[in-house]
Amino acid sequence: MHVEDKNSFLTFVFVTPITLISDFGPDSLYVGMLKGSILRRMPEAKVVDLTHSLRKFDPVHAAFALRASVPSFPKGTVHIVALNSVESPDHPHRIVQWQDQYFVGADTGVFQLMCGRTPDAVFDLSSVQPDGDDPTFPERSLFVPAATHLAKGGIPEMLGRPASLVTQAENVRPVIEGNALVGHVRHVDGRGNCITDIDRAVFQEAGRGRPFFVNMRRARSDIRSICRTYVEGTPGEPLAVFNSMGWLEIAICMGGTDSGYGGATDLLGLKTGDPIRIEFQSEVS
Repeated sequence: MHVEDKNSFLTFVFVTPITLISDFGPDSLYVGMLKGSILRRMPEAKVVDLTHSLRKFDPVHAAFALRASVPSFPKGTVHIVALNSVESPDHPHRIVQWQDQYFVGADTGVFQLMCGRTPDAVFDLSSVQPDGDDPTFPERSLFVPAATHLAKGGIPEMLGRPASLVTQAENVRPVIEGNALVGHVRHVDGRGNCITDIDRAVFQEAGRGRPFFVNMRRARSDIRSICRTYVEGTPGEPLAVFNSMGWLEIAICMGGTDSGYGGATDLLGLKTGDPIRIEFQSEVS
């Protein structure tokens, strides 16, 4: 897209981003190979790494990361989802359109979990001209040609036929159990902070303004308030904060995996998939 500034006589060219998300690992050679394949087809491409540290073969983790990232990107962004990508009858290759963005990958349940409903559109990849014959690396041979076509402004109808999602995955969401709200750790970041699937609206609905504590398994570590930043409270002690994505996050005040205190995953023993239980004070009848 070209935007002309009539006062300065400058012309700006907007290039649709292509993102990569995978379980390849942060130092994987395959990530570099994917980027090279994208640039060979589209030298002007803007390639963004979302994360390459997904839990292996985990569509729940991938869906959470994508759902959290989508609001940060402009319309038309194309996401290559490299997770359990070898095609099978249970995991067909799909292009998904959702919130004015495109997602190219295998239907492992990640798209159903990400959207939480029926996507805006779904297509197969039946008309994609593959870049070589390599069934072991479909991210490069199929997903890259599809993604660069879309990033250049092409329409998905040129890549395949309308289709549907076939893989259903268990969508574990926060639940209210009496006076408790139970969610799960969905992502551990590079500082050891534990991001949960509890958002502010769910927290407020469950709590209705009541006093609470986040059960950290050890009474001395229980969290009894929500902080505004990561530096409130006592250095080295656990805290809870609603992060910039709107999710409840368990962290260590002034902490992190590279600090003198360590991160929440180290000090509290939390890991992806662990339950987080918030106990609210019983209401007086």
